[in-house]
Amino acid sequence: MKQTLVLQDYQIIAQALDVAARRGAFGAAEMAAVGTLHQKVIQIIQQEQPEPPKAPESPETPKEPKLKN
Repeated sequence: MKQTLVLQDYQIIAQALDVAARRGAFGAAEMAAVGTLHQKVIQIIQQEQPEPPKAPESPETPKEPKLKN
């Protein structure tokens, strides 16, 4: 059975990379590769996230004429 990754999986990967980097799990020589991978994962997340619903455009309210006194 073929396994696929979903958006939540990519979010977990990005978080795990971030936490591991902050905790010093990677050596200096590894940081560039880890940073590149993290950026790729973030790009996938941004591409796969559904766009937020747009606010419905309200029709323009007609302006009432000003009356002279």
